[in-house]
Amino acid sequence: MSEWIPVNEADGTEIPAGSRADFTFTPDASGMQLDAVAASKYRGLSYEVVVDDDQRYGPAAIPPTDIDDMTTTHNPRLEVSRDLVIIVRNPSSSSRFVAAQVRGVEQ
Repeated sequence: MSEWIPVNEADGTEIPAGSRADFTFTPDASGMQLDAVAASKYRGLSYEVVVDDDQRYGPAAIPPTDIDDMTTTHNPRLEVSRDLVIIVRNPSSSSRFVAAQVRGVEQ
């Protein structure tokens, strides 16, 4: 039986005005179980979470939690077999630097 190891991955990018960013998190081995899914919170942005091609959150005006808080968003943990994508849309007239982060365990 494989052992579960902690995972805490983050990514960030500048999202130009009128654009979107896709942050993709992929298990290194057979799967991930996540207790926190987070992104930078800005007024006017739109947030979505897609797990293994299944829409699990949003579109919403706020992320599941802010990266400055990293509050647990899933209990029990959210299971990810192939990938988790955090989609952030920036419809505003100015660019924004947005970070996205996931925390949990992977096998």
